[in-house]
Amino acid sequence: MKQTSHILMLMLLLLACCITSCSNHRQQEALNRAESLMEAHPDSALTILEGIEKSELGSKEEQARYALLISMALDKNYIDTTSFDVIQPAIDYYLKSGNPTEKLRTYYYQGRIFQNKKDRDNALNSFIKGIDVSSDSDDSLSIARTLVAQGGLYNEFYDFDSYTDCHLKAAKIYHDLALSWNEFDCLLNALNGAIALGNKNRGDSLLSICNKFRNLDNAQKLALAKHQLSYALKFGDNQSIRTLIASEEDNSNFDPNGLLNLALAYNKVGKSAKAKQLLDYVNNGLEYDTLKYLAILVPVLENMGDYKNAFTVYTEFSHKMDSINTFRFDQKSKSVDERHQIELKAEQDARENAKIIWSCIAGIIFLILVVVILFLLFRSNKAQKDLAIERAKITELENKQLKSDNERAIQDAKIKELENERLKSEKDKAIQDAKIKELENENLKSERDKKALEAENLAHRVEILENESASLKELMDSQEGLPSEVQEAIKVRIEMLNALMAGYITNNDQYEKPYESWIKELTDNTEEFMNSNRLAFQVSHPRFIQYFEDHDLTISEINYVCLYAIGLRGKEVGNYMKKRSHVNISSGIRKKLGIDKHETNIGIYVRKLLKGL
Repeated sequence: MKQTSHILMLMLLLLACCITSCSNHRQQEALNRAESLMEAHPDSALTILEGIEKSELGSKEEQARYALLISMALDKNYIDTTSFDVIQPAIDYYLKSGNPTEKLRTYYYQGRIFQNKKDRDNALNSFIKGIDVSSDSDDSLSIARTLVAQGGLYNEFYDFDSYTDCHLKAAKIYHDLALSWNEFDCLLNALNGAIALGNKNRGDSLLSICNKFRNLDNAQKLALAKHQLSYALKFGDNQSIRTLIASEEDNSNFDPNGLLNLALAYNKVGKSAKAKQLLDYVNNGLEYDTLKYLAILVPVLENMGDYKNAFTVYTEFSHKMDSINTFRFDQKSKSVDERHQIELKAEQDARENAKIIWSCIAGIIFLILVVVILFLLFRSNKAQKDLAIERAKITELENKQLKSDNERAIQDAKIKELENERLKSEKDKAIQDAKIKELENENLKSERDKKALEAENLAHRVEILENESASLKELMDSQEGLPSEVQEAIKVRIEMLNALMAGYITNNDQYEKPYESWIKELTDNTEEFMNSNRLAFQVSHPRFIQYFEDHDLTISEINYVCLYAIGLRGKEVGNYMKKRSHVNISSGIRKKLGIDKHETNIGIYVRKLLKGL
């Protein structure tokens, strides 16, 4: 009965494990599906995530992944939230144990929530931390989005340098990802920052890049036109402003900022009444930049002669400007204070680390003392064991003495056995000597065969030399009208062949010495030898020489080619000619013959041509 109860409990446990495993598998599949749809179809991703039961999420990692994905889906579906309840599991887990990409995404969506709460300081801090950990992340799109969000906050803090740099970095990432629309928007923001800073060089560069974009939609064209107007207002003349105003007569699609720029443009070209009309329209219920509105209203009122209201507006503008400068100073002060707090924390951490280090050193010293004591105890025990072992060895030696007498008798029997083995080895040696003699006889026979083969090869080579000598002689007899220098070159070759042939026939080096001296004398004079070599080929292979002449090769170039024809390689030709420029000669010959520099070796080409012609 008890055994049956145990079996039943085991089966229930296995069933529960299977159910849990299947449930976890389904949750993982749903999370993977939602993540794959996040960029292209965020509404579908949100639907999938809302269908997951959070109570079925097991590990902290799984809960963190769900929290990050649902935060992403809400943001991409333009559902702004000001509560950290949704993303908190991701913050708790990923900011401690996540990889760089998980940390980057968590910081980004944490910053988005701070933005929704109008907490710009903490939002900017989150985005900065996200960029700090992004160096090892492969999620370029999240990096670009974080830079854009960070740049937007810098714009609100009137830090136009950082605002411009963030959008330029984001534009580069969007360019690498081939997201041209996003790149265009970032470049426009960077252009806006350059205009605000009065940086004409950067403004010229960015405006030139923006003007090169094609296939823009109406909204992008309108945005570009507004920035062109802002650029002209900052750096252009009145004529360029008039041109831009004329192209933007229909201002119904302008936002408040665009209308303010247009009002400033009208005022600059002398149309103050039209400018005032646009400013009144903006002030009638639209949300606009109050500081910019006041800055434009002052010169408009002055041009209209309303100096009293102009002074009142200027006073209001000055108060707001002072407030902004105070705000910027507070921000800088706050940054200094934050850095001070960070330095204090670093000092405190250093002290804590020093305490830990000294504690570790004390622990190591204690462990060393314990080890020394244990070593001394071990050594004492070992000495006692060694004494007992020594006594046992004395007893063992006495037993061995008795045993050695028995072994001596056994040794005598082994000696006899060794003598028998020696006699056997002598017989084996005699057999081995016989085999060696047999191998020597076989070697003698192979040497005789080798000499016979060499004699046969010698006869064949002599026959070749005789044929070549006879051919040259026959050529001399048949070509009576040959020039004297050609005849002389052939005679020299016949004499060399005769000497070489005599050396092969008689196997006597004395016959080859005249051949070697002729060769040295002839080849030492490079130019003479190359001319002689060409003349010999001209007689023996006229079509070969004619082929090069037909391709407009000079005599020196034909001499160069004939060196390859007698079997020299490129490096050998260069060494013989003693010219570093022989590569240039080879290049010129290739061009005349129409040989591609990668097609074939010029030596192989020449020798194939010699055989073919």
